[in-house]
Amino acid sequence: MNKFIRILINLFNKRDFISKIYYTLFIIIIYRLGSFIPIPFINHNFFKLNPSYKGIIHFLTPLTGGNSNRVSIFSLGIMPYISASILTQLMCYMFPYLYKIQQDGEIGIKKINNITKVLTILISLIQAPVYITLLISNNIKENPEFYNLILIHCKKIFLITSIICITTGTFFTMWLGEKINDKGIGNGNSLIIISGILSRFIYSIISEILNRIKNNNKLLGIIILLFELFIWLLIIGISIIIINYVKKIHIQYVNKFYLNNYSSNIEEIYLRNEIKFIPLKVVYPGVMPIIFSQGILLILITIFNKINNLQYILIYINNIYGIWYNILYSILIIFITFFYTFLSIPVNKISDDLKINGVYIPNIKPGKDTCFFLKKIVSQIYFPGSLLLVIIALLPSIFISLGGDKNFSLFFGGTTIIIIVGGLLDIKYTINSYLLK
Repeated sequence: MNKFIRILINLFNKRDFISKIYYTLFIIIIYRLGSFIPIPFINHNFFKLNPSYKGIIHFLTPLTGGNSNRVSIFSLGIMPYISASILTQLMCYMFPYLYKIQQDGEIGIKKINNITKVLTILISLIQAPVYITLLISNNIKENPEFYNLILIHCKKIFLITSIICITTGTFFTMWLGEKINDKGIGNGNSLIIISGILSRFIYSIISEILNRIKNNNKLLGIIILLFELFIWLLIIGISIIIINYVKKIHIQYVNKFYLNNYSSNIEEIYLRNEIKFIPLKVVYPGVMPIIFSQGILLILITIFNKINNLQYILIYINNIYGIWYNILYSILIIFITFFYTFLSIPVNKISDDLKINGVYIPNIKPGKDTCFFLKKIVSQIYFPGSLLLVIIALLPSIFISLGGDKNFSLFFGGTTIIIIVGGLLDIKYTINSYLLK
């Protein structure tokens, strides 16, 4: 406790860091206020009265901080930028030209950032109409009275203005994240997502308490709530371990030095006793496979909904808490984890760098043998890592099947837990770096 108090005192003595905190809070407040601005020509009361907007849109809530439920100008949140960043990163590994640009120092990083921004706009222009079309197709036939006349009679005008507003809102959200990175405490995108997630936290807890007390007697409800609290804290602890856990590949350095032996210099090879290691994260992609899987399923459901011959498939995958949806969801997570891990970890470059710098893995020859060994290790860690992600991703569905509240289920696993834990750990590392200065 005394150590924690000393850390707080040291932080508040650093005026530069305090000003960064204030600036970050100011940007987050701007984002939160903007999330309540609805897109034009739509009756905002519709989404308070009609529960049918839930479904797949409900699954986007963790990534948008509830903006997708409010149909605001920030409905997509930072999602298109995250998708564009992941896509750009994969392209850099797949295309040598982009990889060379990436290795070009600050100039190369600026060029890659510009490519990411262009991709963000393109992805937003694709995701926005999918999102709006999904809302219209699901609700306009059943509840046209909740829409303004312009939506009923001028659907194209509404669609165009909505796409423009949502795309502009996405670009503005990306800009806010960059400002936090430049003048705030950093990790702008994570903080924007976390701010949206935590804004729903108190409401979700109250909703779960009322759900348990109403459906059970008070004593049994309290016992269930305490048990849920214990399991929830356990999940958070396990998530921290999973995110931080690394496979250590031990390496040794070979140093040359000269030893004076009276009349001659004798060159000898000396192996330092100090052994270091290469850290490879077991869950290397982080939350990315879960986000990508949800995005793919959202697009698939939209396509199947439009094609009459394929609408029968919706019976099996339209329920996001159903068994068939979650089976497909799990397969996508495992596949994307495999694909992303092998593309993102440049084993050839690592083995070449080790050889050039006189570093080797004990009992493994430098060069091709080292490369083969690293590929073997990567293939060994990706599968357990993907299974851990699948378990975390399926926890909300398991929680709801056991009678839990839908709102609180978002905090019981899935993207929410990984984003919050990962983001807070990044903030912790940032604070530690400032304290070291």
